Amino acid sequence: MPVRDDAALLRNCLADIKNQSLSNYELVVIDDGSTDQTPHVLEKASRDDSRIRIIRTSAQGIVSALNTGLAECQGDYIARMDVDDRMDRSRLRKQLEFMQKNSEIELIGCRVDGFTEKGSLPESAVQYQSWSNSLISHTQIEADIFAESPIVHPTFFATRELITKIGGYSDHPWAEDYDLILRAYGSGAKLAKHPEKLVRKYFAPGRLSRIEAMYKRPAMFDAKIHYLLEFGRLKNRRGVLIAGSGPTGRQAAQSFEKRGVTLLGFVDNRPGPPDRRVKGLPARGFSKLPPAEFMNQFRDALIVLAIGDAAGQSEFAELLRQSGFVENQDFVRVIYNWPPAGAAIL
Repeated sequence: MPVRDDAALLRNCLADIKNQSLSNYELVVIDDGSTDQTPHVLEKASRDDSRIRIIRTSAQGIVSALNTGLAECQGDYIARMDVDDRMDRSRLRKQLEFMQKNSEIELIGCRVDGFTEKGSLPESAVQYQSWSNSLISHTQIEADIFAESPIVHPTFFATRELITKIGGYSDHPWAEDYDLILRAYGSGAKLAKHPEKLVRKYFAPGRLSRIEAMYKRPAMFDAKIHYLLEFGRLKNRRGVLIAGSGPTGRQAAQSFEKRGVTLLGFVDNRPGPPDRRVKGLPARGFSKLPPAEFMNQFRDALIVLAIGDAAGQSEFAELLRQSGFVENQDFVRVIYNWPPAGAAIL
Protein backbone atom coordinates (compact mmCIF):
# COMPACT_ATOMS: atom_id res chain seq x y z
CA MET A 1 0.00 0.00 0.00
CA PRO A 2 1.65 3.28 -1.08
CA VAL A 3 1.00 6.42 0.97
CA ARG A 4 2.05 10.05 0.93
CA ASP A 5 0.78 12.68 3.37
CA ASP A 6 -2.20 10.51 4.31
CA ALA A 7 -2.18 10.81 8.09
CA ALA A 8 -5.85 11.82 8.20
CA LEU A 9 -6.91 8.69 6.29
CA LEU A 10 -4.58 6.04 7.66
CA ARG A 11 -6.40 5.12 10.84
CA ASN A 12 -9.60 3.91 9.15
CA CYS A 13 -7.71 2.00 6.47
CA LEU A 14 -5.35 0.36 8.97
CA ALA A 15 -8.32 -0.58 11.14
CA ASP A 16 -10.00 -2.30 8.17
CA ILE A 17 -6.85 -4.30 7.50
CA LYS A 18 -6.27 -5.16 11.15
CA ASN A 19 -9.88 -6.40 11.45
CA GLN A 20 -9.63 -8.82 8.53
CA SER A 21 -11.04 -12.27 9.25
CA LEU A 22 -7.88 -13.63 7.59
CA SER A 23 -5.03 -13.11 10.03
CA ASN A 24 -2.12 -14.67 8.14
CA TYR A 25 -0.95 -11.67 6.10
CA GLU A 26 1.74 -9.01 6.03
CA LEU A 27 1.05 -5.36 5.29
CA VAL A 28 3.83 -3.63 3.37
CA VAL A 29 3.40 0.15 3.42
CA ILE A 30 5.60 2.38 1.25
CA ASP A 31 5.77 5.93 2.56
CA ASP A 32 6.58 7.83 -0.61
CA GLY A 33 8.12 10.98 0.88
CA SER A 34 5.46 12.08 3.37
CA THR A 35 5.99 15.42 5.11
CA ASP A 36 2.96 15.32 7.44
CA GLN A 37 2.31 13.04 10.42
CA THR A 38 2.08 9.90 8.25
CA PRO A 39 5.48 8.48 9.41
CA HIS A 40 4.46 8.80 13.08
CA VAL A 41 1.10 7.11 12.52
CA LEU A 42 2.80 4.28 10.63
CA GLU A 43 5.56 3.83 13.21
CA LYS A 44 3.01 3.47 15.99
CA ALA A 45 0.96 1.02 13.91
CA SER A 46 4.03 -1.14 13.19
CA ARG A 47 5.00 -1.17 16.88
CA ASP A 48 1.50 -2.36 17.77
CA ASP A 49 1.30 -4.99 15.00
CA SER A 50 4.34 -6.98 13.86
CA ARG A 51 2.60 -7.82 10.55
CA ILE A 52 3.05 -4.21 9.39
CA ARG A 53 6.32 -3.31 7.67
CA ILE A 54 7.12 0.29 6.77
CA ILE A 55 9.46 1.34 3.96
CA ARG A 56 10.30 5.04 3.70
CA THR A 57 11.55 6.53 0.44
CA SER A 58 11.90 9.96 -1.08
CA ALA A 59 8.95 11.13 -3.18
CA GLN A 60 9.41 9.08 -6.35
CA GLY A 61 5.83 8.54 -7.50
CA ILE A 62 3.23 5.81 -7.54
CA VAL A 63 4.95 3.33 -9.90
CA SER A 64 8.22 3.44 -7.98
CA ALA A 65 6.39 3.06 -4.68
CA LEU A 66 4.38 0.09 -5.93
CA ASN A 67 7.43 -1.71 -7.28
CA THR A 68 9.38 -1.02 -4.08
CA GLY A 69 6.55 -2.65 -2.15
CA LEU A 70 6.31 -5.61 -4.51
CA ALA A 71 10.01 -6.31 -4.06
CA GLU A 72 9.45 -6.57 -0.29
CA CYS A 73 6.36 -8.81 -0.39
CA GLN A 74 7.01 -12.36 0.78
CA GLY A 75 3.65 -14.11 0.32
CA ASP A 76 2.38 -16.28 -2.55
CA TYR A 77 -0.44 -13.79 -3.19
CA ILE A 78 -0.35 -10.01 -3.39
CA ALA A 79 -3.33 -7.76 -2.65
CA ARG A 80 -3.55 -4.04 -3.36
CA MET A 81 -5.15 -1.40 -1.20
CA ASP A 82 -5.40 2.40 -1.30
CA VAL A 83 -5.36 4.40 1.88
CA ASP A 84 -8.55 6.37 1.12
CA ASP A 85 -10.64 3.27 0.39
CA ARG A 86 -12.31 0.85 2.79
CA MET A 87 -12.73 -2.92 2.71
CA ASP A 88 -15.04 -5.52 4.16
CA ARG A 89 -13.48 -7.56 6.97
CA SER A 90 -13.91 -10.73 4.87
CA ARG A 91 -12.19 -9.33 1.74
CA LEU A 92 -8.78 -11.02 1.96
CA ARG A 93 -10.19 -14.34 3.10
CA LYS A 94 -12.81 -14.46 0.34
CA GLN A 95 -10.42 -13.44 -2.42
CA LEU A 96 -7.85 -16.00 -1.23
CA GLU A 97 -10.49 -18.75 -1.15
CA PHE A 98 -11.65 -17.76 -4.63
CA MET A 99 -8.11 -18.01 -5.99
CA GLN A 100 -7.48 -21.35 -4.29
CA LYS A 101 -10.71 -22.80 -5.72
CA ASN A 102 -9.96 -21.45 -9.22
CA SER A 103 -6.28 -22.22 -9.66
CA GLU A 104 -6.31 -21.32 -13.37
CA ILE A 105 -7.04 -17.67 -12.49
CA GLU A 106 -4.02 -15.48 -11.75
CA LEU A 107 -5.48 -12.00 -11.07
CA ILE A 108 -8.85 -11.07 -9.65
CA GLY A 109 -10.68 -8.07 -8.30
CA CYS A 110 -14.11 -7.80 -6.74
CA ARG A 111 -17.19 -5.68 -7.13
CA VAL A 112 -17.02 -2.25 -5.49
CA ASP A 113 -19.38 0.19 -3.85
CA GLY A 114 -18.44 3.84 -4.28
CA PHE A 115 -18.76 6.56 -1.66
CA THR A 116 -17.94 10.24 -1.20
CA GLU A 117 -17.26 12.44 1.78
CA LYS A 118 -20.73 13.91 1.32
CA GLY A 119 -23.38 13.80 -1.35
CA SER A 120 -23.91 11.32 -4.15
CA LEU A 121 -21.41 9.88 -6.60
CA PRO A 122 -20.85 11.81 -9.83
CA GLU A 123 -22.72 10.30 -12.77
CA SER A 124 -19.48 9.28 -14.49
CA ALA A 125 -18.47 7.29 -11.40
CA VAL A 126 -21.88 5.60 -11.23
CA GLN A 127 -21.62 4.55 -14.86
CA TYR A 128 -18.05 3.26 -14.61
CA GLN A 129 -18.77 1.40 -11.37
CA SER A 130 -21.90 -0.23 -12.79
CA TRP A 131 -20.04 -1.30 -15.94
CA SER A 132 -17.06 -2.64 -13.96
CA ASN A 133 -19.32 -4.52 -11.55
CA SER A 134 -21.02 -6.22 -14.52
CA LEU A 135 -17.75 -7.92 -15.55
CA ILE A 136 -17.11 -11.04 -13.47
CA SER A 137 -15.76 -13.86 -15.63
CA HIS A 138 -12.61 -13.92 -17.75
CA THR A 139 -14.77 -14.02 -20.89
CA GLN A 140 -16.65 -10.87 -19.87
CA ILE A 141 -13.45 -9.04 -18.91
CA GLU A 142 -11.70 -10.09 -22.10
CA ALA A 143 -14.56 -8.82 -24.28
CA ASP A 144 -14.19 -5.33 -22.73
CA ILE A 145 -10.43 -5.31 -22.10
CA PHE A 146 -9.91 -2.39 -24.52
CA ALA A 147 -13.07 -0.51 -23.48
CA GLU A 148 -11.70 0.74 -20.14
CA SER A 149 -9.77 -0.59 -17.15
CA PRO A 150 -12.06 -3.50 -16.14
CA ILE A 151 -10.81 -4.18 -12.59
CA VAL A 152 -10.63 -1.47 -9.92
CA HIS A 153 -7.04 -1.09 -8.70
CA PRO A 154 -7.47 -1.38 -4.89
CA THR A 155 -9.33 -4.66 -5.45
CA PHE A 156 -6.36 -6.38 -7.17
CA PHE A 157 -5.48 -9.79 -5.75
CA ALA A 158 -2.90 -11.70 -7.80
CA THR A 159 -0.45 -14.53 -7.60
CA ARG A 160 3.08 -13.45 -6.83
CA GLU A 161 4.17 -15.65 -9.75
CA LEU A 162 2.16 -13.56 -12.24
CA ILE A 163 3.43 -10.23 -10.90
CA THR A 164 7.01 -11.50 -11.10
CA LYS A 165 6.49 -12.87 -14.62
CA ILE A 166 5.25 -9.56 -16.02
CA GLY A 167 7.84 -7.50 -14.16
CA GLY A 168 5.59 -5.59 -11.76
CA TYR A 169 4.33 -2.15 -12.68
CA SER A 170 5.67 -0.23 -15.69
CA ASP A 171 6.23 3.51 -16.02
CA HIS A 172 4.19 4.72 -19.00
CA PRO A 173 2.32 7.98 -19.71
CA TRP A 174 -0.95 6.21 -18.84
CA ALA A 175 -2.52 4.60 -15.77
CA GLU A 176 -0.28 2.02 -14.11
CA ASP A 177 -3.17 -0.25 -13.05
CA TYR A 178 -4.69 -0.50 -16.54
CA ASP A 179 -1.22 -1.10 -17.94
CA LEU A 180 -0.65 -4.00 -15.54
CA ILE A 181 -4.02 -5.56 -16.44
CA LEU A 182 -3.27 -5.32 -20.16
CA ARG A 183 0.19 -6.84 -19.75
CA ALA A 184 -1.22 -9.62 -17.56
CA TYR A 185 -3.84 -10.35 -20.19
CA GLY A 186 -1.23 -10.23 -22.93
CA SER A 187 0.87 -12.78 -21.03
CA GLY A 188 -2.03 -15.24 -21.16
CA ALA A 189 -3.23 -14.75 -17.58
CA LYS A 190 -6.84 -15.57 -16.72
CA LEU A 191 -8.68 -12.72 -15.00
CA ALA A 192 -11.89 -12.63 -12.95
CA LYS A 193 -13.67 -10.99 -10.03
CA HIS A 194 -15.06 -12.17 -6.75
CA PRO A 195 -18.79 -11.52 -7.22
CA GLU A 196 -19.28 -9.74 -3.89
CA LYS A 197 -18.74 -6.06 -3.09
CA LEU A 198 -15.72 -6.35 -0.81
CA VAL A 199 -14.18 -2.88 -1.30
CA ARG A 200 -15.69 0.57 -0.87
CA LYS A 201 -14.11 2.97 -3.36
CA TYR A 202 -13.68 6.60 -2.33
CA PHE A 203 -14.33 9.27 -4.96
CA ALA A 204 -12.88 12.72 -4.31
CA PRO A 205 -12.32 15.69 -6.65
CA GLY A 206 -8.61 15.89 -5.78
CA ARG A 207 -7.63 12.25 -6.20
CA LEU A 208 -4.87 11.44 -8.71
CA SER A 209 -7.23 9.73 -11.12
CA ARG A 210 -9.15 12.98 -11.51
CA ILE A 211 -6.25 15.40 -12.00
CA GLU A 212 -3.16 13.62 -13.39
CA ALA A 213 -2.77 13.52 -17.19
CA MET A 214 -1.82 9.83 -17.12
CA TYR A 215 -5.33 8.93 -15.94
CA LYS A 216 -7.21 11.11 -18.42
CA ARG A 217 -8.93 10.12 -21.66
CA PRO A 218 -6.12 10.78 -24.20
CA ALA A 219 -3.61 8.77 -22.14
CA MET A 220 -6.03 5.88 -21.71
CA PHE A 221 -6.62 5.74 -25.46
CA ASP A 222 -2.88 5.75 -26.04
CA ALA A 223 -2.68 2.68 -23.78
CA LYS A 224 -5.45 0.90 -25.68
CA ILE A 225 -3.91 1.53 -29.09
CA HIS A 226 -0.40 0.70 -27.84
CA TYR A 227 -1.52 -2.75 -26.71
CA LEU A 228 -3.78 -3.38 -29.69
CA LEU A 229 -0.63 -3.03 -31.77
CA GLU A 230 1.57 -4.97 -29.35
CA PHE A 231 -0.91 -7.86 -29.23
CA GLY A 232 -0.91 -8.06 -33.02
CA ARG A 233 -4.52 -7.05 -33.59
CA LEU A 234 -3.43 -5.14 -36.72
CA LYS A 235 -1.08 -7.79 -38.06
CA ASN A 236 -1.83 -8.50 -41.75
CA ARG A 237 -4.59 -5.88 -41.77
CA ARG A 238 -4.62 -2.90 -44.12
CA GLY A 239 -5.84 -0.44 -41.51
CA VAL A 240 -8.60 0.59 -39.13
CA LEU A 241 -12.27 1.42 -39.71
CA ILE A 242 -13.76 3.38 -36.82
CA ALA A 243 -17.45 2.87 -36.04
CA GLY A 244 -18.59 6.17 -34.53
CA SER A 245 -17.36 9.66 -35.42
CA GLY A 246 -18.12 11.38 -32.13
CA PRO A 247 -15.57 12.35 -29.45
CA THR A 248 -14.60 8.73 -28.75
CA GLY A 249 -14.07 7.86 -32.41
CA ARG A 250 -12.02 11.01 -32.99
CA GLN A 251 -9.88 10.34 -29.92
CA ALA A 252 -9.24 6.79 -31.10
CA ALA A 253 -8.33 8.10 -34.56
CA GLN A 254 -5.86 10.54 -33.03
CA SER A 255 -4.13 7.78 -31.05
CA PHE A 256 -3.91 5.55 -34.12
CA GLU A 257 -2.54 8.44 -36.20
CA LYS A 258 0.21 9.09 -33.63
CA ARG A 259 1.45 5.55 -34.28
CA GLY A 260 1.30 5.76 -38.05
CA VAL A 261 -1.67 3.39 -38.42
CA THR A 262 -3.65 3.70 -41.67
CA LEU A 263 -7.18 4.97 -41.04
CA LEU A 264 -9.74 3.81 -43.59
CA GLY A 265 -12.42 6.19 -42.40
CA PHE A 266 -15.48 6.27 -40.18
CA VAL A 267 -18.88 4.61 -40.31
CA ASP A 268 -21.86 5.93 -38.34
CA ASN A 269 -25.12 4.39 -37.22
CA ARG A 270 -26.86 7.63 -38.19
CA PRO A 271 -27.43 9.09 -41.66
CA GLY A 272 -25.25 11.77 -43.20
CA PRO A 273 -24.37 13.22 -46.60
CA PRO A 274 -22.50 10.77 -48.86
CA ASP A 275 -19.52 13.12 -49.11
CA ARG A 276 -19.19 13.73 -45.34
CA ARG A 277 -15.63 13.68 -44.02
CA VAL A 278 -14.20 13.63 -40.49
CA LYS A 279 -10.53 14.45 -39.90
CA GLY A 280 -10.23 14.47 -43.69
CA LEU A 281 -11.45 10.87 -43.97
CA PRO A 282 -14.66 9.40 -45.43
CA ALA A 283 -17.45 9.18 -42.84
CA ARG A 284 -20.35 7.10 -44.16
CA GLY A 285 -23.62 7.26 -42.27
CA PHE A 286 -26.61 4.93 -42.50
CA SER A 287 -30.15 5.43 -41.27
CA LYS A 288 -30.07 1.78 -40.23
CA LEU A 289 -27.10 -0.52 -39.77
CA PRO A 290 -24.63 -0.67 -42.66
CA PRO A 291 -25.52 -3.28 -45.30
CA ALA A 292 -23.46 -6.43 -45.65
CA GLU A 293 -21.88 -5.28 -48.92
CA PHE A 294 -20.49 -2.18 -47.19
CA MET A 295 -19.00 -4.09 -44.26
CA ASN A 296 -17.56 -6.78 -46.54
CA GLN A 297 -15.12 -4.15 -47.84
CA PHE A 298 -13.42 -4.24 -44.43
CA ARG A 299 -12.85 -7.95 -43.91
CA ASP A 300 -9.12 -7.24 -43.88
CA ALA A 301 -9.38 -4.28 -41.49
CA LEU A 302 -9.66 -3.93 -37.72
CA ILE A 303 -13.04 -2.43 -36.85
CA VAL A 304 -12.99 -0.23 -33.76
CA LEU A 305 -16.33 0.23 -31.98
CA ALA A 306 -16.38 3.80 -30.65
CA ILE A 307 -20.16 4.32 -30.51
CA GLY A 308 -21.09 5.90 -27.19
CA ASP A 309 -24.82 5.13 -27.35
CA ALA A 310 -25.37 1.77 -25.64
CA ALA A 311 -28.16 0.56 -27.92
CA GLY A 312 -26.29 1.64 -31.04
CA GLN A 313 -23.07 -0.03 -29.94
CA SER A 314 -24.84 -3.28 -29.04
CA GLU A 315 -26.68 -3.37 -32.37
CA PHE A 316 -23.49 -2.71 -34.33
CA ALA A 317 -21.61 -5.41 -32.42
CA GLU A 318 -24.39 -7.90 -33.09
CA LEU A 319 -24.33 -7.03 -36.80
CA LEU A 320 -20.60 -7.77 -36.88
CA ARG A 321 -21.00 -11.09 -35.06
CA GLN A 322 -23.79 -12.21 -37.37
CA SER A 323 -21.64 -11.21 -40.36
CA GLY A 324 -18.80 -13.47 -39.19
CA PHE A 325 -16.52 -10.86 -37.63
CA VAL A 326 -14.84 -12.26 -34.51
CA GLU A 327 -15.03 -10.17 -31.35
CA ASN A 328 -11.70 -8.99 -29.91
CA GLN A 329 -10.00 -10.16 -33.08
CA ASP A 330 -11.76 -8.55 -36.07
CA PHE A 331 -13.45 -5.86 -33.97
CA VAL A 332 -12.86 -4.34 -30.53
CA ARG A 333 -14.72 -1.94 -28.25
CA VAL A 334 -12.81 1.13 -27.10
CA ILE A 335 -15.63 2.58 -25.00
CA TYR A 336 -17.68 0.70 -22.45
CA ASN A 337 -21.36 0.05 -22.96
CA TRP A 338 -23.65 2.02 -20.65
CA PRO A 339 -25.93 0.61 -19.37
CA PRO A 340 -23.73 -2.49 -19.12
CA ALA A 341 -24.23 -5.25 -21.66
CA GLY A 342 -27.21 -7.34 -20.59
CA ALA A 343 -28.81 -4.55 -18.58
CA ALA A 344 -32.17 -3.20 -19.61
CA ILE A 345 -31.89 -0.08 -21.75
CA LEU A 346 -34.64 2.31 -20.67
